[in-house]
Amino acid sequence: MTDLFLGLTQEIISGIALGSIYALIALGFTMIFKATEVVNFAQGELMMVGAYVNFFFVTTFLSAAGTPTAWTFLVALGGSMIFSVLFGYILDFIINRPLKDEPIFSVIMATLSLAIIIRAVVAIIAGPISLMPFSPFGDSAISFGTIIVSVLDLSIIGSAIGLVIIFYYIFHYTRWGIAMQATSEDPIAAQLMGIPIKRVYALVWIFSAVVATLSGILLAPRIALLDTTMGFLGLKAFPAAVLGGFGSIPGAIVGGVILGVIETVSMGTLSFHFQWIKEINDIIAWIVLIAVLMIKPDGLFGVEKVKKV
Repeated sequence: MTDLFLGLTQEIISGIALGSIYALIALGFTMIFKATEVVNFAQGELMMVGAYVNFFFVTTFLSAAGTPTAWTFLVALGGSMIFSVLFGYILDFIINRPLKDEPIFSVIMATLSLAIIIRAVVAIIAGPISLMPFSPFGDSAISFGTIIVSVLDLSIIGSAIGLVIIFYYIFHYTRWGIAMQATSEDPIAAQLMGIPIKRVYALVWIFSAVVATLSGILLAPRIALLDTTMGFLGLKAFPAAVLGGFGSIPGAIVGGVILGVIETVSMGTLSFHFQWIKEINDIIAWIVLIAVLMIKPDGLFGVEKVKKV
């Protein structure tokens, strides 16, 4: 019984770390949807591109410096952030602005097409061989009694908490954050009040790209391989956003953590005792999503919209 408890505890901590990454990706889905009512199905590919760009910067600085240092990873992070800001602005210019008033189906197809194009371009540039990303923490771990937790997982959890606090402050206590909230509630009224909604839309896409890049940087060393299939992991964050209530920022965070814990525990303890769970592990997030939506169709934190006739 003690071994089972220790195993579950370690799996839950690992699941929280994985769920934190899902939560950040789901946060990107949510931010774009709240402001523009667009579901960006290329969010996973934005995460993949951010991971590749960071890998490029790290390897470039490593070849120049010779030995990895904290400054190597910090400078690479800064370069990746600059890239994500520019990339988010470009995506707003080529996806959101031309299709703003078009049918929602056209926008969905545009983001799906963008995902396929990004994946193909990255495969052409980076090649088909999987890369081994670097971790600033190596294989170091910390012991809490008999529980061993990797420093990477602790850093992921801490980074996710810090980012959520930063974004919460931006959305609630800054001029542009309040402008984003106003635009998401009623873009026409916001424009009449003098809010530059085009700039707000661009800022939302930039924030989404930044979050996706940070997610990719955190996820790459955890999965130990970097290739174009990494973009598909972004789709696992989509049920997290829906589970929490699509359009709800707290819901995206809670939904991501829940799915991360469920996935990790199902891969570990549950699959050890029930072999058939291994066969459905890839779809278990969707099974949980359907089960929750059958009980609460608007998600855990979703608000039911009343249509006036």
